[in-house]
Amino acid sequence: MSRLRALAAFLLLAIAPAFAWLPELTGSGSPVADRWSMNSFAVTWDLNASTGNNVQGSRTVHDVIAASFATWQQAPNTELNVDEGEPSDVSSESASPANINLICFVCTDVDFADNSTLAVTVITTADGPGKPDGHGGVSQFAGQILKADIIFNPHVPFTTDPGGVGEDLQTIATHEIGHFFGLDHSPVVRSIMFPFASDLTTLSYDDVAGIATLYPKGTPDFPSGSIAGRVTFPSGSAVFGAHVFAESTSGRQVLGPNIRKSPIGTLSRPNGSYVIQGLPPDKYTVTAEPLDGPVASSDLNGFPNAYRRSSVDTNFTTHSH
Repeated sequence: MSRLRALAAFLLLAIAPAFAWLPELTGSGSPVADRWSMNSFAVTWDLNASTGNNVQGSRTVHDVIAASFATWQQAPNTELNVDEGEPSDVSSESASPANINLICFVCTDVDFADNSTLAVTVITTADGPGKPDGHGGVSQFAGQILKADIIFNPHVPFTTDPGGVGEDLQTIATHEIGHFFGLDHSPVVRSIMFPFASDLTTLSYDDVAGIATLYPKGTPDFPSGSIAGRVTFPSGSAVFGAHVFAESTSGRQVLGPNIRKSPIGTLSRPNGSYVIQGLPPDKYTVTAEPLDGPVASSDLNGFPNAYRRSSVDTNFTTHSH
């Protein structure tokens, strides 16, 4: 990859991510993970299929978006009851009704800082139960996602064909749909949720751990476990915001060939504690590293603010055990 291209998620209402497969979080101090309630109202995606000349390729944008949603819905250990809604003619994110989740290529009212930002996902969450949900009912819990719009930068060239000229639309769409479901950026380089675009269209172990933890399947496809611990300085004081990840030491492909093997990560909380969830049965080494590049805390949509901190700790060296 010759350059880094930023992928972004903007949130309306509460903004705050947490751990690393990193869910988005709502609240401050003791935040909770953002997620849809699949029992409150039907969750759909509503495509305005109109495009400008910046979108080229033989596949339709509909087929690309449908394939990208299917990638997440087919993730092991995951149950996502999301359907395609009616086609939409809405061409303004600010005019997008509360009861549709707009996917738009021609919306021009989103402030893209520049063309290094390829797309944004605008999410509305509830800050507590009992609030109007925009669907004729009330919210069930803090962090419940009520609406999510995905807006592609109309000034960036996209291609619907693998290897075509422009940014690979399926890669970008799959990443943004991860935000749609409540996942934040991940510091794991091989994950779809890594904040700089690649040409990957399949999920990694890190992505699967995240989506399956937010939306667990009643009867799992494979057993999963967790690793917990605490990151501290030599003095014994807590390290906040360390990227802690478990990496397999075997050649096993527990999740099969369609899921890319990667570390599975998390970030340490203010007391230095961490829990890495969604681990397939395997042998692992655990590494703690600072968020000092290429991913920094600023790429994680406000992680320090979620815990009422101005920044994460980076004044330590990488350590494995």
